[in-house]
Amino acid sequence: MTTFLRPLLDLLPDRRLPRVVLLAIRGILAGATPVITALAQSVAHTDCDPWPAAKRIYRLLANPRVPSRLFTTGLYQLARATVAHEQPEYLVIAVDPVNFEKPYTQALEGVSTVHKSTPPDRLGRARLARGYPAITATVVNTRVPATTYANWFSYTLDFRSQNWEFKRAFRTTRGLFPTQRLRFVGDAGLDDQKLFGWIAKVKGEFVMRASHLERLVEVENARLHRWEREQLEELVSSIPFTTRWQVAFQHAGTSRIATVQVGWLHLRLLETQQDLWAVVVEEDERAERAVRRLVLLTTVAVASEAEARAVYEDWRLRRRLEHGYRFDQEQGLDVEDMRVQTLERMQRLFVLVLLAAEFVFHVMEPWPPAAVRWLRRLGGKLGRSIDRDGPYLLLRGLQAVWQTVATLTLMLIEPFPHHAFDDT
Repeated sequence: MTTFLRPLLDLLPDRRLPRVVLLAIRGILAGATPVITALAQSVAHTDCDPWPAAKRIYRLLANPRVPSRLFTTGLYQLARATVAHEQPEYLVIAVDPVNFEKPYTQALEGVSTVHKSTPPDRLGRARLARGYPAITATVVNTRVPATTYANWFSYTLDFRSQNWEFKRAFRTTRGLFPTQRLRFVGDAGLDDQKLFGWIAKVKGEFVMRASHLERLVEVENARLHRWEREQLEELVSSIPFTTRWQVAFQHAGTSRIATVQVGWLHLRLLETQQDLWAVVVEEDERAERAVRRLVLLTTVAVASEAEARAVYEDWRLRRRLEHGYRFDQEQGLDVEDMRVQTLERMQRLFVLVLLAAEFVFHVMEPWPPAAVRWLRRLGGKLGRSIDRDGPYLLLRGLQAVWQTVATLTLMLIEPFPHHAFDDT
């Protein structure tokens, strides 16, 4: 862990602080929680007791010499180290907003009203809840995810707009990787011409799912050598499919094979005259007897099946970001349960949770498979074909290791009082 976190630890202004950061991240993993008093429970008793450990972490979160931007800078330096180690041909960066719920919260600093679709209300619909929004940008075509932008913020304190947060994500990512080829991918919420223009300013490419099919665009008429104005929805409905292939989808531990057929066309936006390609994908859901149509807008020139397939596969990589959110948010590290009271401390703790999650993926991918299997077995792996070898079992194995350390060090200092049972 010390080696993995070295890009962050080298930025800290006091040589005592690296030990506190390591203690905090180890506690987050050992307790699977960001609650300070709970994560201090796993401390090795040869170092200190839980209460002094909790006070050290509280002081770290309140230390004015260690602002949240220093934590995020360390997180970004870690991303640079990951990319430098793996050296992909180009970077696929998934950008996505997420809302974290704080149930029953009324008086916390900057608490906002956020839109939550998971879990839904009793009628199965999305709902409004109290909480905090966040935006992250993550490199998803490396073995270990690398976060290039992370911000936990409030709609009520120093908030400009969500689009401004996206702009900062694009600019920060380009600042980290000034020479690499960048390809941003996003869901329908990023189908905005302002965002397209900002990505162009940082000399990046993008693949975004289209949501505004009613927009007017210009399509090239090769026969008449001119551009004609059409509605995007009409173009999509009449596009000829030129190729097809089979794709494997995995969800909830099950895998299925679907046939996708793909077509594409060259167009440009009416207002900005930006050249785009629309890649239309129809996924044949045979199990549900339904066809799902997906429209992707991209600046990547598409003239062949290989290029269309690369655009589609890059967009599919964004699901790794969603899986990471679930690991941070639900039965993994439970980031929504943080119990600090100021926005600045929440931002610092949020970055520490992201670092803890990345360490789990760091163990899962580059480590020897035999070592990872041993940790998963310690975490409760059944050895059955239905086992899902994801980060959750590995997290349970790491928890078992650190809880064992806490138990054995306490027994070394203060053996279990067996003699007390003789007196009863």
